[in-house]
Amino acid sequence: MGGEPLTAMNLVAFPCSLDLGILREILAGGLSKIEESGARLCGGHSVQDEEPKYGLSVTGFVEEDRIVRNAGARAGDALVLTKPLGLGILTTALKRDIVSEEEIEDAVQLASLLNNAARDAIREVGVSAATDVTGYGFLGHLTEMLEASGVGAVVRRDEVPVWERAVPLANAGVYPGGLKSNREYLEDRVTADGVDQNDLLPLYDPQTSGGLLLAVPRAGASALVGALDKRGVTGAVVGEVVEGAGVRVAV
Repeated sequence: MGGEPLTAMNLVAFPCSLDLGILREILAGGLSKIEESGARLCGGHSVQDEEPKYGLSVTGFVEEDRIVRNAGARAGDALVLTKPLGLGILTTALKRDIVSEEEIEDAVQLASLLNNAARDAIREVGVSAATDVTGYGFLGHLTEMLEASGVGAVVRRDEVPVWERAVPLANAGVYPGGLKSNREYLEDRVTADGVDQNDLLPLYDPQTSGGLLLAVPRAGASALVGALDKRGVTGAVVGEVVEGAGVRVAV
C-alpha cells in the first residue's frame, strides 16, 4: 500500500518435540528480513503447538495521500506482475520428494526478496491500484481488485511469468490443496479463450511471498517497468483492464 514498516513482533507456534535450534534459525531468518525492511523487532509471542507456525505482526505508516489500494483500476490500465507464479506447486513437489531443494533454489531465492523495491517504483511512477499475490493466487487477487474497481480484465497467458516446472507438475496433479479451492471458487468468474485449462493452474496457485500485481495507466506502463528494472525487479505486462466484469485469459 506504499507504506514503511516501523515495528514487527514475532508470532510463533512450536512443538517441544523439535530441536530449539530449528526455532533459533527460523527467528534469525525473520530478523534478517525485518532488518532489511528497516523495521525494528519489538519482542513477540510464542505458544506450544504440534504444527510449527511463524509469522510477524507488522506496524507501519504511510501518508494519507500516498496510500495505494486494491481498488481504483480503470479500463485501459495495463496489468504488471513483479514475480513469477508457481511457487506453491514447486514447494508441494518438494514436500513429496519429486524435486530437490537445489532444483527450486532460484524460486526460493526470489520468494525471499521483499517487495520494497517494487513499492519504491510505485511511488516514483504512480499506479491506479495494487495488490500482493499470495494465498488466493494470481486470479484470486486480480478478481478482488477488479470487483473492488467495477471493471474486468484480459490476461495474456503467454505473457504471465511462471516457473518452468510448475505447469508439468500441476498437470501431473502435484499442487497444493489451496490451488484446487481457489479454482473452484473462481471458475465462474474466469473464462479461458483458447487456453487449455491445465495452463491456468499456476494462475490459481497460492503463493508464499509472491510479487505485486499493479494496474497502471497504459501511458505509464513502460516507465513503471523501467523503474522496476533499475531496482532489480522484473516487471511483466500481463494484460489490461477492460470494461465489464470477470477475467478472460487469452493466448
